[in-house]
Amino acid sequence: RTLRIYWNNNNIMAVQLRICRPTKPLKFANNVQAQLYRLYSSSRYIQNSRVPTMHYQASLPRLPVPKLSDSCSRYLRALRPVVGDEWYQQTEKIVTEFQRPGGDGELYQERLITADKKNKHTSYISELWFNMYLEYRDPLVLNHNPFTVFKDHPQLSNQVDRAANLIWSSVRFKLALQDSVLAPEVFHLHPQKSDVDWFKNIIRFVPSRFAWYGAYMMNAFPLDMSQYDSLFNSTRLPRIGKDELASYTDTDHVLVLRRGHAYKLKCITDEGDPMPIAQLKQGLQEIVSDNRPPPSHPVGYLTTMKRLFFV
Repeated sequence: RTLRIYWNNNNIMAVQLRICRPTKPLKFANNVQAQLYRLYSSSRYIQNSRVPTMHYQASLPRLPVPKLSDSCSRYLRALRPVVGDEWYQQTEKIVTEFQRPGGDGELYQERLITADKKNKHTSYISELWFNMYLEYRDPLVLNHNPFTVFKDHPQLSNQVDRAANLIWSSVRFKLALQDSVLAPEVFHLHPQKSDVDWFKNIIRFVPSRFAWYGAYMMNAFPLDMSQYDSLFNSTRLPRIGKDELASYTDTDHVLVLRRGHAYKLKCITDEGDPMPIAQLKQGLQEIVSDNRPPPSHPVGYLTTMKRLFFV
């Protein structure tokens, strides 16, 4: 895959992408040409979307604060199938008292509306949700942290091969997100009309502050992607009372844990491209071949403890 860039007085006049088999290492006249080549190279990204990743974020409608009466009735409907008659009737009386005029419900509703008006950049539930998660004091393992089990792959039966391919694909996903060529998350009610090239070629030119409404007219509903910024290079730091989320932008490695030891494996080249799978496999094989016995007190044990002890 090669890239032709036509220049005129240091200005890009045209870009032509052509598929071929390179006969020698590619050389670039300057950094701009190298960056443009990487931008159009399919091996760098897991996706190369026409529509920028965060194209719809600026126009996403905000989650409205529900009426107090609606919140109470929804709570009772959700509770009814899982409690007995006596418990439900008792709860119903408490809810009726809660939402009476001048009661606690109206006070909390006003506070919720006031907080919502002060945070127009997000939804009213965002801070409450983060606090519920970060103030959780029990061990994260099993209680919160997800894990994934993969089926055997017919071509990648070796553990090192599988891990190298997972790392390589994850890096391509990260770079696509970083360079805004990861496809936006959109729920297509009629994908045959909205998840097609002609629509994407049009909607990408619609200003971001109007883009969501343009998709809505085609029964396509873009979803919030604000949490994507925390997918990579992010961690949860233990603190007293409430943990802290931290992100780092200058990392080029993954952390590999094996037999209680932690290893730093470089997965992005100095040029910012995915490390070749062969080099990832070599690094992983060296880790697997390390015959040191497990440490008596692996640092990973800390994550199984309550947050207070971890701090």
